[in-house]
Amino acid sequence: MKRYIKVILGVIAVGIAVYIYSGFCGNPIEYLQAKKGFEDYIDKHYKGKVEIKSISYGFKTGNFYAKVEDVDKPDTSSYFEYYGDGISDGYYDNTIINMIDEVNNYIAYNIEKESDILREYMSIDSEINIEQYKYRIYDFYSGEEPIKLKIDLHEAYDFEQKENRSYDKDKFPYKNEKEFLKDAYKIVKILQNINYDFESVNISSFKEDGNNAYEVDIDDLSQIKSEGDLQKIIKNVDYSKE
Repeated sequence: MKRYIKVILGVIAVGIAVYIYSGFCGNPIEYLQAKKGFEDYIDKHYKGKVEIKSISYGFKTGNFYAKVEDVDKPDTSSYFEYYGDGISDGYYDNTIINMIDEVNNYIAYNIEKESDILREYMSIDSEINIEQYKYRIYDFYSGEEPIKLKIDLHEAYDFEQKENRSYDKDKFPYKNEKEFLKDAYKIVKILQNINYDFESVNISSFKEDGNNAYEVDIDDLSQIKSEGDLQKIIKNVDYSKE
């Protein structure tokens, strides 16, 4: 009888241990499924361009994660997440992020270089529809994919730095529509000389009340030849109603 009790207690102890282990490290069977899923996905889509360095379990999410590195640039790492019915590709996400950062920085550099609009007075947001598996994580933007660009002109967040730039102290918010259009057209002319395919360009700046904004939406940069062309499409948007 005691022997049976010991066996039962042993089984219970093992069950508890497996339960605790699975809670923190994942079910061993699910781990093998995830491992195969990662390997099959990488073999199919990346064909030796990336390799798995480690697989871990997220006990908060209940999913497995694979840390991968580009074989030609091992100092870069990304994470794939295994959902059981699909895989989230962190390598692709990081490729997009890197290209967007490159594009945003290049646009900001050119605007600052060719005008009196400084980098700290711009918020730049680019949307690029990059084909999955086409690029490596360290590739530069090729110029092939169209860009949806948004630029917001505003006061600098670093107010101490702003005090040291006297000529920009009273620039924002813009005193009137004419002043906004003047800077918007400067940006348009600079973008026209950048060898990017801009699908659309939105330039905006909030007014003093913080709710209303000047805004121009441009579908074809080549059609903007003067401030007057921007005057025809400028909108006064009230974001408090959205």
